[in-house]
Amino acid sequence: MLETLVLLAIKAERSWEAASAVESAYRLAGRSAAGHTVHLVIALRAANVATCTGDLAGARRALSRAVSHQGRADTDTEVPGWARFVGPFEVDYATADMYVRAQQPKRAVPFLRAAVRGIGGNLARNSASYRARLAGVLLDAGEVDEACAEISAVLDICGRISSPRLLNKVRAFRRAAARVDSPAARACGEHIRETLRGAVT
Repeated sequence: MLETLVLLAIKAERSWEAASAVESAYRLAGRSAAGHTVHLVIALRAANVATCTGDLAGARRALSRAVSHQGRADTDTEVPGWARFVGPFEVDYATADMYVRAQQPKRAVPFLRAAVRGIGGNLARNSASYRARLAGVLLDAGEVDEACAEISAVLDICGRISSPRLLNKVRAFRRAAARVDSPAARACGEHIRETLRGAVT
């Protein structure tokens, strides 16, 4: 519920509402003596809010809390079902988001690579989305060949793309790659065009 509230508020450009949801979650977690995993989820949402509002110092503080809770999460005796999905890969992804917002794609890349490795194969759609994000950031960092290899792997694995979010990331990559003068970028653009002919629009 917290994640949904935060994401909807950010999408609607109501950052105050997202921040309020995080503050309420912290209060509830404190009153209920919630464990480290719950606090980890809240810290990640706090980092998300701070990153989206450009408060990079706040994002760093929230990520520091997240790392601290992640390191102690194995001491939790009970974890709510909605918090069981969280893992180190989300901390890496949130850290990469912060560096992307700070216009430091080269610093974001290692964290996105770690997030892609960490998410594993059980979350196929999320894994593809993470790899597409990695491809875009690699392109921004000037790593054209690796970027094209990543997005091509996404296309090969996913085949017909049905996720609107993933489709948007692939299209954004194609637009960005079209501005790069390299054989790999041109071949990748053609691969994307061929694949998207069968995609849901």
